[in-house]
Amino acid sequence: MTRRGSVDLIYDPFYEILQDPDDDWAFRPGQLFYSHIAYPETHPQILKMIKYDPRNERNTTFAISPYSDGDEKHYPVKELKLREGELFYVYKGKRRLVVVLGRVESGWFKDNPQEYLICAPIFTFKPAHSQEMIIKTQGFLYPSLFYMPPDINGCPEESAIRFEMIQPVIRNCLDPFFCYGEKKPVCLSKEPYWVLLCHLLKFVNGKILDQETEEYMKWYGSYLMEGFKS
Repeated sequence: MTRRGSVDLIYDPFYEILQDPDDDWAFRPGQLFYSHIAYPETHPQILKMIKYDPRNERNTTFAISPYSDGDEKHYPVKELKLREGELFYVYKGKRRLVVVLGRVESGWFKDNPQEYLICAPIFTFKPAHSQEMIIKTQGFLYPSLFYMPPDINGCPEESAIRFEMIQPVIRNCLDPFFCYGEKKPVCLSKEPYWVLLCHLLKFVNGKILDQETEEYMKWYGSYLMEGFKS
């Protein structure tokens, strides 16, 4: 476990170990889980209907192809549970660590309620990322990035949350994360989670959630950059 950012953290401890046996699935704000995260495509790929057999839908054939106008104008395909106008979209993705931001049980369809969690995916810094970029991320100088320090009782590698990749995940698609140290579930401690929310709101609409925290974040960023340049 190595860190190329500053050894000075905005708050220490950055992570909190959850001790209750029921905390595996607590879904606390700031808790870490594993989830499958899809990446947006520059042009949507779909499972395009090639040949439709109305007498036996099992014989219907598909191919992965770029979306084009009119692809949604197909018959409903009961075999695939596709309603009229619906498509199967094909995305690349990866199983990643995520931070839970919120949860809701959606009653949009009363006969099939779903529990959704809003998840912020965590991306690990690679050797191609410069020391300066990591320090700037740590210092809140990138509006869409939030630094996640490596810790045996927290995020295992030096990483960053990417706000632009935040997405909903159905509860059944998440798995508990257990830190390497105490082998227990973990979440951001109170102060870092509040800073995360402040940085996120500013990214979303430019608003400052808490002026005192904003001033401290600016000071902290300047402090880190001065140390980096000296």
